Amino acid sequence: MKLSNPFRERRPFPGQDPWVVAHDGSLLLVQAAAGNRRIVIKRFRDLEHMDRNTETVIWAPDGFGGHGRHLWAPELHHIEGRWYVYFAASDGPPANHRSYAIVADDPLGPYRALGPVSDPGHDVWAIDLTVFSEHDRLYAVWSGWEGADDGFPQNLYIAPMSDPSTISGERRCLSRPQHGWEMSVAPVNEGPEVIRHPLSGRLFVLYAADASWTQAYKMGLLECTGGDVADPASWLKLPRPFFTGGGHGCVVDTPAGARLVYHRKLSGDPGWADREIRWAPLGWDADGYPVVHPGDPSGGASAAMGASRGGLGRVA
Repeated sequence: MKLSNPFRERRPFPGQDPWVVAHDGSLLLVQAAAGNRRIVIKRFRDLEHMDRNTETVIWAPDGFGGHGRHLWAPELHHIEGRWYVYFAASDGPPANHRSYAIVADDPLGPYRALGPVSDPGHDVWAIDLTVFSEHDRLYAVWSGWEGADDGFPQNLYIAPMSDPSTISGERRCLSRPQHGWEMSVAPVNEGPEVIRHPLSGRLFVLYAADASWTQAYKMGLLECTGGDVADPASWLKLPRPFFTGGGHGCVVDTPAGARLVYHRKLSGDPGWADREIRWAPLGWDADGYPVVHPGDPSGGASAAMGASRGGLGRVA
């Protein structure tokens, strides 16, 4: 008789920049793969069984106008009945990264290219583009440089869209690294995701901060205080980290509740080769702010964290 070991450590699920959506009774995780030359979707029953997945290659850009290399951080969005994947790609040099979109009628494809998604007035390095809708209008938020050769800092920008692949207004800077915790290793704001309070509809931007190649990677939070969402004056940055112990997360609704899915670097050695995907329950406090509940069901030991105007608080 084979006995299970209740003290066996959970096997790490390798991955990075997780983006998970619910579809047709399953969860879909979209990832860059094959040395960042392919985009795949991994389909599984629930977060507890990510390792029991079926994988489909949805994008293998042979050529792709010279931008078929270094595919980063794909996101899958269902917009007006169609499926869009946004990702960053380069023709080789990292400084040439731009954001792109592909579209399909089914999340598993086949997909066709829509080309770059950019502010024509600022053709500079841009990654981690996400989209959201507010008052029946689409907006894009992404991480980029102010100038063509800046390198650092990485800022967050926002702009309106006329359709899911076209930015129709000039970008505006939504957030710059300004607190010490956002740049203890490098001044980085990236990996934005817009989340909304399920009852009030209040908007927040969850974003990754600091150096992704180190264990200093963490998450911050922007709060929309009202007004035009494309106006940086309508947003307030909370002064302390929202979450430590991992970064570049997304929030997915499951039958068991909302979950924050993120990646965590395993070792203290600089680099990107040893990242794993984890998740934790996400809820809302009495003041209407998102909180990560105590413990990490996926096996981590991250502190329970949340946010308020006063800063960071532990959740009882």
